[in-house]
Amino acid sequence: MTRLRRERKAAQDLYRDFREAEPGASRLVPIEWPKALTVMGRAVGIAYLTTHGGKVTPYFHEFSPRARPLLCAGAKRGQVFLIGKRFKVDGHGIVDIDASGRRVPYTPTLELVRRRRRGKGG
Repeated sequence: MTRLRRERKAAQDLYRDFREAEPGASRLVPIEWPKALTVMGRAVGIAYLTTHGGKVTPYFHEFSPRARPLLCAGAKRGQVFLIGKRFKVDGHGIVDIDASGRRVPYTPTLELVRRRRRGKGG
């Protein structure tokens, strides 16, 4: 099995585990890897939308203090990266891990505040 096939199969398996659905047709996403990155700081968390059971679901993962990856950027448009060794993505989503690869229990401490949008004029 070629490397591309192994990686595609692993990506499809991850999709099934996390999204609890069969993956659709795969597509190639062109990525231009930068030769150098700017470190912007440490990522405290990441918010994203995904679909489960046909319903769009928002998620927020707060990284444990030891798992916080570097938030890095390349010089070109669309180049943002999370670089670190203390997290992974599996069927549960983003999970923090220790140096041995074991899941780290962590209770989030950030309070998410949703702002209500006001109507015009106020």
